[in-house]
Amino acid sequence: MPSGPTPRLVEDPEAGIDFSRVVHADQRFTHHRPIIAGDRLVAELHVDGVRAMGGGAMITTRSEIFALGSGDSREPVTTTTSSILVRGEGQ
Repeated sequence: MPSGPTPRLVEDPEAGIDFSRVVHADQRFTHHRPIIAGDRLVAELHVDGVRAMGGGAMITTRSEIFALGSGDSREPVTTTTSSILVRGEGQ
C-alpha cells in the first residue's frame, strides 16, 4: 500500500480504483514549518486532477497538513502532492 494520504483514496470504494493497477508516479513535499513534539496534526485530502491517459488515468492529489491550535485555529505544516497512474484493462 502506498504511503501518505493516497491509501485513503485507493481504499475508498466510491473511487473505484483497483490497487493492483496503480503505479506511483510522483510525490513532492512543501514544508511550511517543522513538526514539533506534541503537535496534533490533521490532513485534508484533495483530488486536484484526473486526466485520461490511454486506457488509464493519471490522478493528482494534494494533502494539506495542519497543526491544530486552540479553538478552531490551524497552522499549515506541510503540503504534499502525489500523482498515481491507474492502468487500464489490458495494460
